[in-house]
Amino acid sequence: MVREMGIAVLALVTGAVLLPFLIYYCGNSALGAYEGASVGRTFGVVWGGLATGSIASWIVVLGPYSLFLLSRLLRLWWRAGTGR
Repeated sequence: MVREMGIAVLALVTGAVLLPFLIYYCGNSALGAYEGASVGRTFGVVWGGLATGSIASWIVVLGPYSLFLLSRLLRLWWRAGTGR
């Protein structure tokens, strides 16, 4: 139970803090700089989207934990299929 909570907190912090940084820097390197873009604005858009119910913002924040749960589900499915 404690391990699961730790993983959930780590995944949520990753989605709320690390992913907006990565979104900004990857977009900036792939598309180039554009007027009005900054890391702070990216954070503001993602966190503001959480308050307004933006699906994109919720996907960014919950994405790492969702991928973790999906990997556990696929591992369970794989083990059930092999008879272990």
